[in-house]
Amino acid sequence: MKRSKLRFTKEIVLIFVLILSGIIFQAGCGKKETKTADGRTILTFWHTYRDSEEDFLKEIIKEWEKDNKEWSIQAVRIPFDGHKPKLRTSLTVEKGPDMARVDWSFVCELARKNAVVNIDEFGFEKIKDNYLPAPLGTNYIDGHYYGFPDQSNCVALFYNKKLFREAGLDAESPPKTWEDFVSYGKKITNSEKGVFAFAMDNTVWWTLPFFNSFGAKIISPDGNTCLLDSKEAIDALEFKASLFTKHKIEAGAWRSGSITPDQGFINGKYAMIFSGPWILPQFKATGIEFGVGLIPAGPSGTSSNVGGTNVVILKSSKYHKPCYDFLTFFTNPQSQAKWCKALDQIPINIKAYEHVQFEDKHLMTFMEQMKSAVSNPIVTNFETLEDIVNPEMEAVITGQKTAKEALTNAARKVERKVLKPLF
Repeated sequence: MKRSKLRFTKEIVLIFVLILSGIIFQAGCGKKETKTADGRTILTFWHTYRDSEEDFLKEIIKEWEKDNKEWSIQAVRIPFDGHKPKLRTSLTVEKGPDMARVDWSFVCELARKNAVVNIDEFGFEKIKDNYLPAPLGTNYIDGHYYGFPDQSNCVALFYNKKLFREAGLDAESPPKTWEDFVSYGKKITNSEKGVFAFAMDNTVWWTLPFFNSFGAKIISPDGNTCLLDSKEAIDALEFKASLFTKHKIEAGAWRSGSITPDQGFINGKYAMIFSGPWILPQFKATGIEFGVGLIPAGPSGTSSNVGGTNVVILKSSKYHKPCYDFLTFFTNPQSQAKWCKALDQIPINIKAYEHVQFEDKHLMTFMEQMKSAVSNPIVTNFETLEDIVNPEMEAVITGQKTAKEALTNAARKVERKVLKPLF
């Protein structure tokens, strides 16, 4: 019996050694260099752009290649919804791209897994101030920059002009402060008719405009402490909850089964919602008479959150410097101005602002809002942070907990499960 166990143990060890050897061999092989027929070295760029964006990307690539004849960019389109697992898998077998476009929240994970290049090594410090601070900040991990913002957005205040006029309000003047917002809300709301001044989502990302306008920080600069239990954060959540519990001007759209903010806005049931520039074509198609204003100002003024994507260079690439050169070109003021004017998108390069004017005044409002947006919390797993904090915030809105109780509990959980997990 003992010999049998010993033989079994040796077999397990042998299998493990063989598997490990295979992994080491595979990793040691690395990526093969590939060239075009005319001898250019190919740099692969995985992206998630839609059709019109991909077409414009190819134009920018051609323009860059004219002055960089040693290199050729191969743009490979992958589905956005599956880009995280696909990239993770590719990295384990070193079959990944040289560059990739990723969701803003993914950069932190990639940086802390040592999978992407610290672009400070190439002198990024010299040009970093050209980028809008909020989207740029989603690339700043543990004291270094690991990517470029390539596309960004935020939310602003959409309002129904018809409902404003019916309430005796100026249809061209949305509320400028949270105090104005409540005052407007009380004039608009008519619960008997099913009309409410405001409809809100209840996730961390959608709540950031409240937190930011109250001056609340979610994570400390060193990344070790969750600051959700600060006075500013508590005040912000108390105010958000009061729109439903005290002032009765919020529709309860955050509840399961309720009409969503976007749909209620289309139906004329919700007079004001937060949304982003992505919704403009849909709202225009419905014929609603709407306006877009800045997020109402709190103690720290108007502010918003950040959505969008960044572009990174993979450590597994052999060609970090040419990748850096291309991404610098891709996001420079000239390329950004052409891209944004052609595609009706907000520039991420501040120097492109003077060259971009939209006929759609709503887009101009979003450009203005981006200037005061604040970078999102930098954590390895933003989804886990939301899974922890969202139910705590709902407990405040439903009256089960005070804001201080909920956010103190949330802060400690975030520290244990997000900031200091076994890694």
